[in-house]
Amino acid sequence: MIRNYQRLLAYGVAIGSAAIALLLSLWLEPFISRTFGAFFYIAIIVSSWYGGFRPGIVTVILSTLAIDYLFILPRYQFLIYQPQELLRLSIFLLVALSINLITSNLQHSRQKIKQLSQKLAQENAEQLRMALDERKQAQETLQHQFEQQRLVMEISQRIRRSLNLQDILQTTVDEVRQFLECDRVTIFQFYPGWGGTTIVESVAPEWMPILPLQIHDPCIGEENVEPFKQGLVTAKADIYTAGISPCHVEFLESLQVRANLVVPVSLGSELWGLLAAHQCAAPREWQSSEIALLQQLGAQVSIAIQQAALFEQVQTELTERKQAEIALQQLNAELEQRVQERTAQLTETNDRLVKTVNEQQQTQLTLLEQTHKLELQAVITRNMAEGICLIRADNSVIVYANPKFEEMFGYDSGELNGQHVSIFNYVTESVTAEDVSRAILSAVLENGEDTYEVQNVKKDGTPFWSSATTSVFRHPDYGDVLVAVHQDITERKRIEDALRDSEEKFRQLAENIQAVFWMTDNQIQQVLYVSHAYQTIWQRSCEDLYHNYSNWLDAIHPEDRQRVEIELIEQIRTGQYDHKYRIIRPDGSIRWIRDRAFPIKNELGELVRIAGIAEDITELEQINLIKSEFIGIVSHELRTPLTAIRAALGLLQTGIYDRKPDKFKRMIEIAAIDSDRLVRLVNDILDLERLESDRAVLEKTTCNAADLIQQAVAVVQAIANQQNITFNIHPTNAQVWAAPDAIVQTLTNLLGNAIKFSPADSTITLSVQQQTDRVLFQIVDRGRGIPADKLEAIFGRFQQVDASDSRTKGGTGLGLAICRSIIDRHGGQIWAESTLSVGSTFFFTLPLPGNYAGEQGGRGGSGGSGGKGE
Repeated sequence: MIRNYQRLLAYGVAIGSAAIALLLSLWLEPFISRTFGAFFYIAIIVSSWYGGFRPGIVTVILSTLAIDYLFILPRYQFLIYQPQELLRLSIFLLVALSINLITSNLQHSRQKIKQLSQKLAQENAEQLRMALDERKQAQETLQHQFEQQRLVMEISQRIRRSLNLQDILQTTVDEVRQFLECDRVTIFQFYPGWGGTTIVESVAPEWMPILPLQIHDPCIGEENVEPFKQGLVTAKADIYTAGISPCHVEFLESLQVRANLVVPVSLGSELWGLLAAHQCAAPREWQSSEIALLQQLGAQVSIAIQQAALFEQVQTELTERKQAEIALQQLNAELEQRVQERTAQLTETNDRLVKTVNEQQQTQLTLLEQTHKLELQAVITRNMAEGICLIRADNSVIVYANPKFEEMFGYDSGELNGQHVSIFNYVTESVTAEDVSRAILSAVLENGEDTYEVQNVKKDGTPFWSSATTSVFRHPDYGDVLVAVHQDITERKRIEDALRDSEEKFRQLAENIQAVFWMTDNQIQQVLYVSHAYQTIWQRSCEDLYHNYSNWLDAIHPEDRQRVEIELIEQIRTGQYDHKYRIIRPDGSIRWIRDRAFPIKNELGELVRIAGIAEDITELEQINLIKSEFIGIVSHELRTPLTAIRAALGLLQTGIYDRKPDKFKRMIEIAAIDSDRLVRLVNDILDLERLESDRAVLEKTTCNAADLIQQAVAVVQAIANQQNITFNIHPTNAQVWAAPDAIVQTLTNLLGNAIKFSPADSTITLSVQQQTDRVLFQIVDRGRGIPADKLEAIFGRFQQVDASDSRTKGGTGLGLAICRSIIDRHGGQIWAESTLSVGSTFFFTLPLPGNYAGEQGGRGGSGGSGGKGE
């Protein structure tokens, strides 16, 4: 209904304006008989502006019929007999249609600009909201991943620092229950028959402890355990809906389990036990990140068990070795004592012949005992856990190897005797087996004993690592002999390499993110770690920050430092903050930083460390500032001419000037002037955006500088003639590499500015100077001049020396910004020099035809940068 009313009103305005124009024309016909169409033109503008193209056409038709019927001879009929009258009427119709088309298009453009502005604002708000949501989700994910990695790293470090398996496992289940916020976490160890016992447990106070419960689940057999050997992970959100057997449900009910997450703990290919998390109160959906965390911790528990078993084996072997050494020493002492006694007995043989038989019997018994001891010594040597090898020092030939040594290197019994020791050594391109043998022999002979780690090779070519202790002693048959005791440490080496790889991955993650990752000790106020991105963003050394914690505060902008120090006190208390501040780098540049921190607590919940991430958000802050400034400026510049147009048309609509044709005409002129200004502003904004976004293609070619100047002068000559301003053009034959239309536009803008700000009857001088690798253009005027602090600012958008210039001199404030964009696209520079009350000189440079490929822009003879506004 309202829309139909608006349409009828628009056509009513069209008919009314045509009627008013007819009455005015008839009333003033004696005075303006030859210009009968003026009032009808105004009526067409009013109806088109108010109602659009179709009401404007109605006014055009009514006006044409009225003129034909009332003003063209013969009157009061629609026939035309005189050709000149027909021509006048045709011209009126053509002009009226043009005015209607232009006015309606202008109104349509105004409405479209308003709609586009509203749509752009809505799209920007939606994109900003989506970006903030995505960033928040990414931060939460990163925080959760960091907490998981921290837990895994702490347990890994605890495994490396401690060999107490019970403490490691208990701490693991405590921290896992705290991190997952579940009701119970246990580690279960299998024994033959697939029963077992719970060896460690962490359980909430309100739930039943099951430690040290020995468990035998009748539903578990070899077919149920086999998937765990293959790495199966079970995550049951609810035991009643998980599809498990009734007897297994009954067993879990007895343990008060409602949801569980179970991962295997394996030693090599053998299933050692299970790491399980229980939710007793209610069902629970286990997240993929929680499953991955428990798998990582299961692997760490496996490493801890293997490490403890290896340590226990080493302790046992060392004890057995010490016992064997003590037995050997006792045997040697007894042997020496017996030899001495036997010597004394033989010395007294001649004097004690009567006792010879008894002494011989006693000697036989002693020799028999010694033989048993020597056999025991051989048995001990054969059955030691370490591999033992005897090597002659003079030719490096093996004279003996115990069974463990032969098994370690993959040889049959006795196969190594007589072989050269170099057959064990691992060969590389730069080191031969003989080099390794000579190096070991030299170190042992020099020090008497040497302990080292060496990479060996088995009989089948398989390389492995061993720890060896080699000493030298004197053998009655072979002279100097090397005794080498070897222990296979391949598995230990693999574990060490895996730990180093894990640490290296974390270090690469911290070092390769663009933000600064840092960690401080809350008690001693010292930086424990800061990533290399600190040196990129702060342009300061990480080592200096490690030695002096206050270097971080020293870099903060003085205006932000006090606020940051106050927030730092809160950070020390809670370990959390998120704030922005500025820093000043050594080169004087200022960067915006967003710094966020989170706490790291110990088992008691005490804050021990603070970690955080600092990001450089300078570009984001600059974009937000530029966007706000541009929106404010454009909205102001668009609002000003629209306000004037609306005011003028509003006065005309009220009818206050219906009987004042001069005032009426002035209002129409104001509307037309501001409409032209609005069109120029929109065109300049579109030109500038095309240039700065590289969507405007500049077709460059070799041009004569004199031709470009003549074309630009021809464009502004009519404006200059109105003020009797002349041009003094210095002749030149210089050529430039440029897009001719763009350079003519630049010269036209600069000349137009010079004309607007030059006094009447003055002269504008244009000159061109060819330099080594470029051509310098100069435009000199005798205007009012430009203040020194505005010489650079006026090349920005909507910048003018005086705010009133846009009203008195015209222009949009974008002309010089367009000039700078065009010259920048040519690889040149543009600037201005000025003296107040004397005049201004504008300079710009263009490349020579032979130098355009490497042209980076530059100034000619004199420096300075800036310009004056349009």
